[in-house]
Amino acid sequence: MSTTQTQENLITNITGEPYQPARLYYQVSNKKTVLGVFQKLKCMEYHPSSDRWYWLYKEEAKKIRFEQSYNKIPKDVQPVPLGYFSFIDDEIMILEVRSFQRLIEAIKFFQTRLNWRAAEPVRLRLVNKFFGSLPNETPKPPTSFAEFFDRDDIIIHSPEALEQELMAVENQYETREEKEAAVTAYMQEKSKEPLPEIEEIAVSLHEEGRMILEMALRMKHIEAWEHWNGNTSFTQYDLVQNMLASMPDNSDGLEEEE
Repeated sequence: MSTTQTQENLITNITGEPYQPARLYYQVSNKKTVLGVFQKLKCMEYHPSSDRWYWLYKEEAKKIRFEQSYNKIPKDVQPVPLGYFSFIDDEIMILEVRSFQRLIEAIKFFQTRLNWRAAEPVRLRLVNKFFGSLPNETPKPPTSFAEFFDRDDIIIHSPEALEQELMAVENQYETREEKEAAVTAYMQEKSKEPLPEIEEIAVSLHEEGRMILEMALRMKHIEAWEHWNGNTSFTQYDLVQNMLASMPDNSDGLEEEE
């Protein structure tokens, strides 16, 4: 662990997970329907002063399990805000949360309650690092995510741009085997690059989309954890290699069937 990080305490949320901001953007097709869902949920509370709908850790949401789950949280600090929704305009809504785990749980919770035809997640901005405070300081994570996400220097990953990059790689080769090998090598090299501190990725929750997103978030979280612990050269490539190395080898003792 580095000297600086040895001196710092990891900032965590009251539910136990590291503070790691994320902002999910919804494309809204029917704001009235969305508001109707919020109004019916006992775990949602509207604050006129901030024009936000707070998602609270109570009622329908209290079954969600965190490291510090509902029954372990002191009564005097309940209900805990897990995140909040706000409308940029009638067609764009954002959900802001203080950890990747809260984001995953929010996606699962609202996917069954918000019809995607009324509001559908389309993109996500996230912070790929942890935060610390000195032992003699009271941890004070930022109260506004604007300093993270309302910036001009955010790395935006476009599926269309990646597709063009891969096509350019493929076009340098003739055979299918050469193209596949070149694309594999290209993606492997990209995985060796450190994650940007703040990035935007496209989101699609249809079919296996949620599972893929959850896996991606967990992998990004692990890289941030490794960096926090001083392993600053750790990348997604290293994570994949570790995962492959830990997989059991089922080839031993197997014989070809005749």
